[in-house]
Amino acid sequence: MAKVGNAPTGQDANTTQRASERTADAAGRAADPTAEAARTATNAGAEVARQGADKLREQMDTLLGTSSRVSQEAAQRTSANLELMKRLAETMLSGAREASSETVEWTRQAAERQAEATRQITQARSMEEMLDIQDRYIRENLQTLLDLSARVSRLSADKASEASGHLGQDRR
Repeated sequence: MAKVGNAPTGQDANTTQRASERTADAAGRAADPTAEAARTATNAGAEVARQGADKLREQMDTLLGTSSRVSQEAAQRTSANLELMKRLAETMLSGAREASSETVEWTRQAAERQAEATRQITQARSMEEMLDIQDRYIRENLQTLLDLSARVSRLSADKASEASGHLGQDRR
């Protein structure tokens, strides 16, 4: 039989197979560091992402905690301010009631004085006596009006001081 010039022989096939295996091994060894580098990069990326997510969660927790505390503080302050306004209004209302009571009493007494002056004037025996009664009546009414004004002013000052005390207590 004649040998074909370039046909592979059994020995050539073994050489080719060994060469292929060596190439595959070399490629595998070359791929191993690349695959390891890819795994390392992937793991590092995952770790950075996890740390970023943890940091974001911590910041959100802090923000929510701060918002909650600020909201609670605002609600407490609003409640305290409303309570203070209530106490101030009660104090001022009390002062207005007392001033009103003083004015009503003055009005009642003025009506009594008016009735007494009218009775005395009708019983006067002379024009001079009538003018004296009228003069005394006017002076007494003016004096009681000034006294009323002084009492209401003192009452107003006392109530303002009391209200100011409420403000001072609230600051503590």
